[in-house]
Parts: sequence; structure tokens; C-alpha cells
Amino acid sequence: MTTPADHMDKIQPLKHMGLKVLKNTRNCLKVEMPLEGNANHVGATYAGSILTLAEFPFGLMFFNRFDLDDIYPVVGEMTIRYMAPSTGSLTVEVNVSDEEWDEIERTTRENGKMKLPREIEIKDADGNVNSVVKAMYFALLAKK
Repeated sequence: MTTPADHMDKIQPLKHMGLKVLKNTRNCLKVEMPLEGNANHVGATYAGSILTLAEFPFGLMFFNRFDLDDIYPVVGEMTIRYMAPSTGSLTVEVNVSDEEWDEIERTTRENGKMKLPREIEIKDADGNVNSVVKAMYFALLAKK
């Protein structure tokens, strides 16, 4: 079975971010991003790296649940609010309950797609919220 880390290595921008999977279950993915390799011109974390850290985990969790030739995710829209500059590692943790997964599968099979609004928090090493992302993902039924 492939892991989220295996999939992250296949996506070139993610491969170069120094990401580390801290937790991977069917319902949770927690990933850490170091400052090294993700710093901006003033030594804080680059804003694009923070947005990328927020964007990919929910979609990657689909690998734990679905054959992507059947149901797959795409992101439609994201907004981010940066709360404070970061000068250290950041983490993101995405949780999806079994009931949510069941609803995603049921609705996607019935309608061919499902809107999936998410709010994602990026936290620093002390657990303080660094950024808040509001995202609209879509689960899509693959055409066969």
C-alpha cells in the first residue's frame, strides 16, 4: 500500500518542501513543514509554502479511502488569512470522520460530484494558529 509520503514524492513542489508525515490514519493526516527550504526574503515562512501546506492534505487523504480512478478530489477555491509571521516549522492536521467519508461517497455517486467546504488551521510548533484557510474542494466521480 502506498503512503501519503509516497504520493508527496510524486508531486514535484511537495517533494522539495521537506515535508514530514507525523500521523496517517484513514481519518487523519498530520504533516509538518520545516522553515528550511520554505523561507522568504526576510527569513519567515514563504506565504506560498503555507498555502501549499494547507491545500494538499485533504486531497491526499482520498488515497486512504478511494481508488482515484473512481472518486477523486480537486480544489476549487482557497482563501488564506495569515495571523502572524512564522520563523519555525508549521503543521497542518486534517480530520475526516467515517460519517463524512460515507457522505462524500454517497453524494458523489448520486450526483457525480460534491462540494466539500473545509476550514484548515496551520499551527506553529507551540500549537498557536499561524494561518486559517477556507477551502472549497470537490469530490468528482470519474468518467468511465
